[in-house]
Amino acid sequence: MKKFKTLSRLLVTAIAISAISTFSNCGGGGDDPKPAEPTEMDRVRTLISNSAWKIQSLAVDGTDQSALVKNLSITFTTAGFTTVNGGAVWPASGTWSFTDETAKSFKRDDGIVVAIDDISATSLKLSLTWNKTTFAGGKTGSVSGKNVFTFGK
Repeated sequence: MKKFKTLSRLLVTAIAISAISTFSNCGGGGDDPKPAEPTEMDRVRTLISNSAWKIQSLAVDGTDQSALVKNLSITFTTAGFTTVNGGAVWPASGTWSFTDETAKSFKRDDGIVVAIDDISATSLKLSLTWNKTTFAGGKTGSVSGKNVFTFGK
């Protein structure tokens, strides 16, 4: 009978230890790390590369020059871009990278810094300073000055 009591206590202790061990590994406690919050660069990169952006308007030094960029569209990837009807100001393709962690501007591989004036899921406003005026036989041209491009989806 003494052996039975000892064996019973050992069995109960073993079950209790097993249960405690099982429940403590369930992950329900507060020790789980929180997922990292996306950075501003992550947020803007996701928005800008979500789909193609179609031109709505172009202003150069405050004057409407939208006729110069008819049918312009830009598609960004996480590190590059391609354009359709980009004209002189927007090359057919290139790369880009943020100038800093605030994600308020990026630099293209041609050295042009582009400010991100506004961005949402459906609108994008970019500005850059262009120091050339280019018009060539019927092709899309450009006007020097501060170019403000407004895009939509």
